[in-house]
Amino acid sequence: MTNWLAGQKITAGGLNNDAGQWTAYTPTWTSSSGAAPSLGNGTLDGEYSLNGSTCTVRIALAGGSTTTWGGGQHRFALPFTAASLANANFGYIGSALGSDLGTAYYPGICRIFGAGTFVMLISPTTATGSAPAEWNATRPFTWGSGDHLSLEITYKPA
Repeated sequence: MTNWLAGQKITAGGLNNDAGQWTAYTPTWTSSSGAAPSLGNGTLDGEYSLNGSTCTVRIALAGGSTTTWGGGQHRFALPFTAASLANANFGYIGSALGSDLGTAYYPGICRIFGAGTFVMLISPTTATGSAPAEWNATRPFTWGSGDHLSLEITYKPA
């Protein structure tokens, strides 16, 4: 992602990107290890907005009766690779919310490492009160049909 350059042609797509239009995309849902998650009859929705040199992403996932939640930490593909940061341990940070249907809400954050291609979710607490960690099939609670998560994060594309 670059700024406008001298001699560059103005296009409708370029103007829409600079105007912050929302564009739908289907993020890929994977896990860091073990069995891969499977959406089954669940719903996965994503959209992004480019505004100048930033990209805001919103992702939502609702589990269905045939959704399986995988073996490792949940990861969602970004529409664009993130720009590198000054330190490999730095990251872009956003917000997340998990809902154990009819039971509780679990606030969290989401992060993208510099030069990253996916976003991960982290909870400050879990259903059992254990230490903060990335979300997976049993964190921050055991996911099932009707449970859902949402995240929003803004980052600089490469």
